[in-house]
Amino acid sequence: MRVLLAALLTMQVSVTAAFADQTALVERYYSALKMQEVFEILRNEGIEAAEKMADEDEAITRSPAWSSRIARIYATDKMDAIFRQGLRTTGRLEGSEDALAFFESALGQRIVEIELEARRALSGEAMEEAARAEAASLREQDPDRYAMYEQFIAVNNLVESNLMGALNSNLAFYQGLGTNPTFGVIDEETILNQVYEQAPEIREDMEDWTMNFSVLAYGLLSEEEMQSYIDASDTRAGQILNTALFAGFDKVFELHSFELGRALAEFMVGDDT
Repeated sequence: MRVLLAALLTMQVSVTAAFADQTALVERYYSALKMQEVFEILRNEGIEAAEKMADEDEAITRSPAWSSRIARIYATDKMDAIFRQGLRTTGRLEGSEDALAFFESALGQRIVEIELEARRALSGEAMEEAARAEAASLREQDPDRYAMYEQFIAVNNLVESNLMGALNSNLAFYQGLGTNPTFGVIDEETILNQVYEQAPEIREDMEDWTMNFSVLAYGLLSEEEMQSYIDASDTRAGQILNTALFAGFDKVFELHSFELGRALAEFMVGDDT
């Protein structure tokens, strides 16, 4: 009995220590990647898109009740909680420490800053058009640099990962619409068919957006700095981190889409409380 008790206590201590290490690692990533700033950007993007939806859809109107509902959907504390949940679904982050060290370095911190600025800038249509034009010019004028961006996008699986995230989010949106019985029953097969019919268009949009983003953000890096970023991404540590981040963001976007669909269904039938 004493041996069994000692074994159980040892196991409990080991699990507790591992959990503490994992928590500390997550907090370091939050700091290095400036996650609170990321959540603020996502909040602003979400609210702007939802308000635009109210302006364009005759079935609902922009109102204090709609704005209040949207603010709750895109609350940053909720994003924080669901993102952490998404991180946990990928398993442990151990093995990604080298990627963490890269982002904690001077170059890594500079990259984080320019990525945040690029994300803010691309929320405007004029800047997105300018980035698209710059990408087209770069492809002709500097194909080697353009190829570096293509390599970065491929190494991080940005197109396919974003495509799957978008499809899952669209599915969640329709499922949100279906939560209100008065809106009508939405057949699951119909939803899936409609979502996957969108895949080619979404893939094309993602190919376009990831290149526009790369041109806008990483144009500020030297060739050597860009290659360092690609090399860091193309390691086991970089891949572990990349997988974890997508898992976290996918959870966030799915929740946002589901709740937005549910809100839309309720407001369209007048249940806007």
